[in-house]
This record gives sequence, structure tokens and C-alpha cells, in this order.
Amino acid sequence: MVNGKEFNSPSGKAFLQNARLLAATTDRMDGAKEVISKVFKGVESALESVGKESAALKALGGNPETHILGESFFAQLPLRFGDYIAKIGVVPASANLKALTGTTVDTSKDAEILRHETETFFDNETAVWHLQVQLCTDLETMPVEGVDAWDEAKSPFITVATITAGPQEAWSEELSRQVDDGMHFSPWNGLAAHRPLGSIMRLRKLSYERSAAFRSEGNETSVREPVTCPFGDGRAAGATMRI
Repeated sequence: MVNGKEFNSPSGKAFLQNARLLAATTDRMDGAKEVISKVFKGVESALESVGKESAALKALGGNPETHILGESFFAQLPLRFGDYIAKIGVVPASANLKALTGTTVDTSKDAEILRHETETFFDNETAVWHLQVQLCTDLETMPVEGVDAWDEAKSPFITVATITAGPQEAWSEELSRQVDDGMHFSPWNGLAAHRPLGSIMRLRKLSYERSAAFRSEGNETSVREPVTCPFGDGRAAGATMRI
């Protein structure tokens, strides 16, 4: 999931083009990356000041630096929801998370401020999010192949579960090795009942498999598939997951 409702590429060709642009920016020297990111952030801020946003600019590093625990996150593209089609999101539910929504952070003094702020928060705090789904109620105006946000007046996001994370060690070298280096990210890491839908999702499956293989070559920690699924016990809507 990412903190925007629209996917950054309207087609498979555009997805490939954006992936190449992203590779071009992430492979630059740190100084060049900072300059590029600042330009994108400036343009994105200007767009947001008039009530608009660019998913492509955000994906290329143009997202304004806000406190990550105040953000809402969305899968953006459709997937199965049992017998239905849906988009999913995770939004802050507890007051301490909502208080952080829109709060900006200064990365010029601390490049790792998001990690440090998260560590400080979870020293003593408990966070609660709502897992929400937006059901497809009209394939004509809410197409599987489209990347635009679906009309929430026709089908609002509804809460189906709660995610609760209590005080804990939010980061460590060992956790980073296991998760950042060792896990294979993919929308396809899930149950058949929540299978991703659409051509872009099928392209992402191959793209992330290649990415995981490349990371395995460069890291001492081999990338592997998760062996368990948090919701693999058949919990129904309204369930609470604790992490």
C-alpha cells in the first residue's frame, strides 16, 4: 500500500516507463537524488495547494515529508474480496495517530527522522488502524482495468477489521535484515480470496519477482516468500489483528 488512492501508471507501458524513471533517479548520487526529489516535491506541493496531486510525482520522490504514522495507505488497484471486487485501505483510527496526520517532518537535520519518530512513538504508545474496503458496485464506472480512484459517493470505504500495534521495538538491525532484506514484497503475497486483478497487477507480479531476485544477488540475506499469512486462519469481517 502507498499513501495515495490513484496508481501512478495508467497502463502497462506507462508502468514500465515509470519504473525506468524510478530506476534512473534511485541510481543517481545522493546529492543528485536530493535535488531531483526537491524539484518533484515543489511541483507536488504546488498541485496540492490547488486541490490536486500527481501519483507519478509522488512515486518518483515528490511526496511531501509528513509523519508516516499519520498517513492513510491504499492498495490503489482492485483485488478479489471473496465473491466481490474491492480496493483496500488502512487509515488511522486512534487519536494519537490522527493527531499526526499532516504533520511535517524536517529531513534536512535528520535523514532518518521517519524511523526515529516511529521508534519514539512505539516506545510507549499503542496504534490502531482501520482496515477498510471499497466495493465495486458498477463495473462501467469502477473498472478493474482503470487506475483512477473510484467514486466514494457511489461506494464509500467501510471498515471491516482493526489493526492494533502495541508498544514494541519498532526497528533493529536484525528486524531490518529479516524484513527489509529478507522479504519479497508483492501484491500477490496473499490468499486466493484476495487475488490481485487486472493487467497492471499481473505485470507487477513479474516485476517484483525480478526485483526480489536482483536483491537476493546483492544481499547477504536471501529473499524468500512469507511462510504464514496474518489472516490465514479464516477470520471474517470485523476481526482484530494485533502486531
